[in-house]
Amino acid sequence: MKVPNFTFWFIIIVFVIGGLAIYVYEHFRYSPFALQVDFEVVKEYIYDRHVECYNPNFRNKFRTRNVQFNSRMTPYQFAMNVAPVLSELNDGTTRIEIPIRRVDKILPLKFKYIDNEVFVYETNCEISEGSKIISINGEPIDTILERYAKLYPNLSEFEAKYAFVEKLLTYYLKIIDANSIQIVYKSPQSSVQKTIYLKGIEKFQEKRNIIDLIKLDKALVVKINSFKILSKEDMQYVTQKMEEIAGESSDSSITIFDLRYASDGDETIPLAIISMLISQPEKLYQELYVRYKDHLVKKDQIPIQPDENQLLGKVYFLVDKTCFYTPHKVLLSFFAKSGEKNNNVTIISSDNEYNFPNVFYVDEIVKILPNTKAHLIIPTGKVLANDIPAIQINEDLKLTCEELINFDSYRIYSEKIAKIIENIGR
Repeated sequence: MKVPNFTFWFIIIVFVIGGLAIYVYEHFRYSPFALQVDFEVVKEYIYDRHVECYNPNFRNKFRTRNVQFNSRMTPYQFAMNVAPVLSELNDGTTRIEIPIRRVDKILPLKFKYIDNEVFVYETNCEISEGSKIISINGEPIDTILERYAKLYPNLSEFEAKYAFVEKLLTYYLKIIDANSIQIVYKSPQSSVQKTIYLKGIEKFQEKRNIIDLIKLDKALVVKINSFKILSKEDMQYVTQKMEEIAGESSDSSITIFDLRYASDGDETIPLAIISMLISQPEKLYQELYVRYKDHLVKKDQIPIQPDENQLLGKVYFLVDKTCFYTPHKVLLSFFAKSGEKNNNVTIISSDNEYNFPNVFYVDEIVKILPNTKAHLIIPTGKVLANDIPAIQINEDLKLTCEELINFDSYRIYSEKIAKIIENIGR
């Protein structure tokens, strides 16, 4: 009888154990001890670096907060469990994000939260744009939003749901650790519910521009779809569009920036717009504070330089309650005293629920937690807007789902915008 080769079987066993270990690491949950360690790191990092923890009383009070972990959890469950503690910071910013890897499959859909419902904004599959999502894996979409809005503990209820839908719902396969899902939806102009089973894809093919320009007889409408600049090509595209916007302007022109439903990003586009509207160097924030030991100290700011391509004529910014991301705040806070900086700038809200905060937080930093590898994001700068923007309200400018998603419909809608604003300016 032939005896099996010991080395051969040893190698097989090592590979099997190694494969199982990788699978467990990628898919199984983290132990209560590992989660507790990460939570302590969260508290210490906030204690040491968060701009509001300059105050010893607040700092020490925050340090005593605790969360009990009695079972294994995924990183997303960990983030939701520590959310009540993070929400005490009330800064609109601090959160825990789970990094997306290249190997993670995503849904062939992108979404927007419109009038408290979830709609398909972009698609790489047979579900058409404008379709309304009813449920996922048999669970009502509203229930899903209630659960995962906790991932944004320092936003309002609406803002947290909006951010989850726009930023994370595309990655729902990763959140629930699945390869495919069932979606029940309604197509546009249909009352019939349809069911589809979708598998994840490796890369989403973007179809929308960062900025769209609509040239009308008496106005130029600039639709900002996203503040996100991901590549050198994106930067070149934005620069070209800004030059085009300035080139279209004159002393008698009307330029309308529609900031509603614009995706989060950085300050590149706000700075580009501001630089076209100033004639001399200006500081970006009214007052910017950072933490130094047990004090807040005012930080010196490098002035923004005016662009050689100046934007002339009257300028309008259209906003609503979806304009709560940091790029929105940075841009609009600059014109809080528009009479002093540029008396040709007007801010108009298409709903009466938009409120501009007189305090907001900037200069985010990231700490990678040792076990879950989740990212803790906190602000290190605090902006005081002693003068908040003067905002007109005109609900006739409300944007519908069809007008947001369908560019041809938005083009028709932009003519309505121009007529209303032309009457306002008289």
